[in-house]
Amino acid sequence: MIYTVTCNPALDYRVRVAEFKPGAINRAKSEHLEAGGKGVNVSKVLKRLGVESVATGFVAGITGDIFCRMLAQDGISSDFVRVKGNTRINVKIRAEEETDLNGNGPTIDAQDWEHLEAALKQVPLHSVLVLAGSVPRGVSGQAYRDLLQRLGRKDLKVVIDACGELLAGAVEQGPWLVKPNLDELGELYGVSIQTKEEALAYAQKLRCAGAENVLVSMGACGAMLVSEAKGSICVPAYEGKAIDTVGAGDSLLAAYLAAKEWGKTDEEALRFGVAAGCATAFSEGLANASDVYALFSK
Repeated sequence: MIYTVTCNPALDYRVRVAEFKPGAINRAKSEHLEAGGKGVNVSKVLKRLGVESVATGFVAGITGDIFCRMLAQDGISSDFVRVKGNTRINVKIRAEEETDLNGNGPTIDAQDWEHLEAALKQVPLHSVLVLAGSVPRGVSGQAYRDLLQRLGRKDLKVVIDACGELLAGAVEQGPWLVKPNLDELGELYGVSIQTKEEALAYAQKLRCAGAENVLVSMGACGAMLVSEAKGSICVPAYEGKAIDTVGAGDSLLAAYLAAKEWGKTDEEALRFGVAAGCATAFSEGLANASDVYALFSK
């Protein structure tokens, strides 16, 4: 079973306007509200590909109630810890450029975090555990590292999709897979990555720091997988017009995990993941299975 942990989920309010004018009243051409967050997006794409998962993390208040109802409507199993405050709302404005206004979300205290740890200790043996995205206010930048230390679950396949201090700390615990994008990988080492060769060099450095496998999403250049067993594999992006890139990296990760659950090779899983990432980038919202398979068949 795959468990996704989204510590700071959100209701994503996506608005498309013909032309965004700061300081003026802007009329929406279209609008859409959905449950979001990196781990949640992974669970949603997994569901569309026919793979079950359990989504967990923290939710709060009325917005948290709406969030959980939306997941239930999508047929996604969830087990979120209830906390004080309100689940955040992220406003995503789509015009000539992509503009995001992300909320802060609730403040998490030590008891809230203990409740999450207790729930994760009950995860079945040999599950995949995806720790994705940022952490809320009140939580340490070493939260993922400390969580993995206290869990002490060597049987789990741990996946980290985070950045900065969260990623660096978690890598010390030897996760099965980490998934930075180029900016996150460069930020970790204080560099700006411009080429695939540079991406490979820093992905190998991240693997040497403790990650068993490193999956780098590279936007229009596709994705790269670096592992001890297979060395490096690079798959280019599929051709198409990018409409909205939100969730593309999450879709890549979800499809890669789905393919590995089906027993596919690393190369097949990477190709399938890139197809899902591109299918999301080429559409409004997260990709449907039919769009993923249409690209993958090419």
